[in-house]
Amino acid sequence: MHHENLHLKQGTSRLRNAHPEAGLSLVEVMVTLSIVAVATSLIVLTLPRAQPQKQAVGLLREALERTSERALITGQPSGMVFEQGRYSPAIWQDETWRLIGSQNLPAGMSILIDGEPLRAADATEAPVPAVIFDPLGHTPPVTIDLVRNDFVTRLTLGADGKVAVDMPS
Repeated sequence: MHHENLHLKQGTSRLRNAHPEAGLSLVEVMVTLSIVAVATSLIVLTLPRAQPQKQAVGLLREALERTSERALITGQPSGMVFEQGRYSPAIWQDETWRLIGSQNLPAGMSILIDGEPLRAADATEAPVPAVIFDPLGHTPPVTIDLVRNDFVTRLTLGADGKVAVDMPS
């Protein structure tokens, strides 16, 4: 029996000594992980950044829906004024449109209304909404494109005041 145990121990040590360089050293593992981390960072940095686009679309959609609801609740026309780099809800009051707040768009983002770029506003003109919500719930259909770095997201405003979003994947 003692002879068999000795034989087992010798066989085990023979296996360990057969390939002394089997496996990876800690340095090799760390270098490999570093290379993978750098490659992943480079790939992530080259991906298009849709996050600001998604956030801007969400905010505009909410603003359009709130403005539509405001017209229905208050019984007075409401609208959305679009200017270069921002948009503002507006209400019809005292025979003129009055802006009630403003939301800036992310840098480099532009707006197209029904496929047309915004026209430059004259400083002497009162703002006129590109989208008007009727207090009776009738809204002319409008498409609003948010464009940034050739990435276009379309918001379609239906006659019922509902907003549909078409965001390419």
